[in-house]
Amino acid sequence: MFVMAGGLGMVVPILPVFVRDLGATGVWLGLAFSGFAITQTPLTPIVGRLGDRLGRRRFILAGLSVYVFIGVGLSMADSYHIVTLLRMGMGVGAACMFPSALAMVGELAPKGHEGRYMGLFMVSFTAGFGFGPLVGGVLKDNFGVDTTFLALSGAAAVAVLMVTFLLPTVAGASKSDEQVVPSFREMAGDLRVWSLMVFNYTFGLGMGSVFTFIAIFMSESLLASATLVGVVVGSRAIISSIFQPLFGRLADHMPRSLLVIGGGLLMAAGTEALPLATSVAILLVLFLLLGLSESAALPSSLAITTDLGRIYGYGTLIGFTNAVLIMGVLTGSVGGSLIESGGSIEDVFRTAGLVIAVGVMAFTITWSQGRRRAMRVLQT
Repeated sequence: MFVMAGGLGMVVPILPVFVRDLGATGVWLGLAFSGFAITQTPLTPIVGRLGDRLGRRRFILAGLSVYVFIGVGLSMADSYHIVTLLRMGMGVGAACMFPSALAMVGELAPKGHEGRYMGLFMVSFTAGFGFGPLVGGVLKDNFGVDTTFLALSGAAAVAVLMVTFLLPTVAGASKSDEQVVPSFREMAGDLRVWSLMVFNYTFGLGMGSVFTFIAIFMSESLLASATLVGVVVGSRAIISSIFQPLFGRLADHMPRSLLVIGGGLLMAAGTEALPLATSVAILLVLFLLLGLSESAALPSSLAITTDLGRIYGYGTLIGFTNAVLIMGVLTGSVGGSLIESGGSIEDVFRTAGLVIAVGVMAFTITWSQGRRRAMRVLQT
């Protein structure tokens, strides 16, 4: 996961500027960055469900293999339409890989230690995604954008080899094959599941709006190089990877919903404040704040997902929650493009911060109602 996330992170500081240079504007700018959501959203629940029945290793390998070819394709792309199609292909790979890996770790987590396991595992993703933008920015400034895309293919190829030779064939399959997975109707009737959906959508919307426009905001308003963009973008993930194990352990000893709410509100405040940044240094501080908010909320929400996954199937529930998160990314990216077309990038960040705050309030209400309903059912 570290190797793959690093490869994905490499393209974050350069892709929005790259497609704008190719002529993308408005909705096309958003689609070129978040087009992966169009394919990942419907496929993720399907792959998650199949992983519960068939095992997960084959889906991880398939997803990683897709990225080997995508990186080469991006290095040869000469129009933003082709970039958008390739980003949609990346969604197919992500749909196979990410829910399968998360479900496998969720299956390994002992009851009562879900936060600790998820907090530790997500370090691999956030640390990789943190170092990736810095590496991508340096490669672009010194060797050109094509080199960065080819580095994505190289990272994916390394990950394929690691999974092939290091991941046991039986991992993720032995328990899954014995698990009786409840129907979708039973899962949809649990308000706690809906609260997770609300949070994941909110979290994804914040990511989509910020990551789509931060590189353009920095290069145009702050005259920052690709390397500086990589440092700022990567700082969020690096600080998140440092604190996630701590908050993951904390999530096993206190109400997890409180950490989700606190982290979500901090994320809303940090996103709302982005337009106030008048220098790269101020923006770096705000991204460190966003990383801290992410480290508080993410392990706790994944721990809740893992706990409920024992009831509804790890891959099934993670697949649905991940699909909703990606739907939020698409909304933040494309919706932000529409807002930017009629206003400014600053308006995108302000709107996203407000929507995140509303989403956290909706999570709070839905989780509280779902918890009370589950307790009544248990007592009955």
